[in-house]
Amino acid sequence: MTSSNTSILDEIAALEDARYTAMLKGDVATLERLLHPVLVYMHSSGVADSKASYLSGLRDGVYNYQHIERADQKTVVQGDTALVFNRLLIRIKVRGVHKELDNRAVAVWLRDSNEWRLLGLQSGPTVVASA
Repeated sequence: MTSSNTSILDEIAALEDARYTAMLKGDVATLERLLHPVLVYMHSSGVADSKASYLSGLRDGVYNYQHIERADQKTVVQGDTALVFNRLLIRIKVRGVHKELDNRAVAVWLRDSNEWRLLGLQSGPTVVASA
């Protein structure tokens, strides 16, 4: 791995940290900067948000993140695209209903004009195989 790849991995890790911190704090201003204008945010429920509808949901309290724990994070960078795979344990209130989520997710970051922004997110429930 080159030092250039290492610095990109560090940059993506810092962006992911900032994004999840902003989600927990309901910091719409930070997310406004981090999210790509054509973002597609696919929730584990199958609901898809655009950048505008996701930020509106945070602003209006539709999504109220209470705890987010990440594990098994792996980042793959190819050119100006970075994929971040991880497991998420989330406590959230959605429209006032408490939910506990155990998901796998992939976040897609795109470098455009030398700035990384989240272009897409796909999340789905972790399935535990029974013996």
